[in-house]
Amino acid sequence: MTKFLTLLGLTVALTTTAVVAKTAGTVNGMIITVEEANKALKVLTKGKDTWGTIPVEGKKQLIQMMAPAKLVAAKSKKALTAKEKEAALAGFWMQKKMSETKVTDKEAKAIYDKMKAAAKKAKSKQPIPAFDATKNNIKMQLAQEKVVAKLMKNAKIKVK
Repeated sequence: MTKFLTLLGLTVALTTTAVVAKTAGTVNGMIITVEEANKALKVLTKGKDTWGTIPVEGKKQLIQMMAPAKLVAAKSKKALTAKEKEAALAGFWMQKKMSETKVTDKEAKAIYDKMKAAAKKAKSKQPIPAFDATKNNIKMQLAQEKVVAKLMKNAKIKVK
């Protein structure tokens, strides 16, 4: 029985030590892991530093910088309704897919030229902005249209 309790105690101690060793810090009791800290450092330092290589003051600054994201995530989980969470998730997904979607300047220019021609045909009195001023907005719109078109391509829609 004593051997079993000793083994159990050692297992708990080693497991607890492993968990503590992987914790970089906490915010209101929420753990920020060393892995999360290393991911942030990889972006911030372009892979030059890791949690183990930065000084104590740098670690404090990093945890301070990561804290707001943890706090916002925790608050949003409690404060948002299921519908609001779904809308936020859908919006995030759409932004992610749009950023991954390639739209060339040539594609954007073709749309710009069509819009310009339509405005002239309609005898619009509004000044038409230069292509460079509208290019990014046109590219975002095209990226969104491409993502939606891809989704709709395989959609099975039934009306009853």
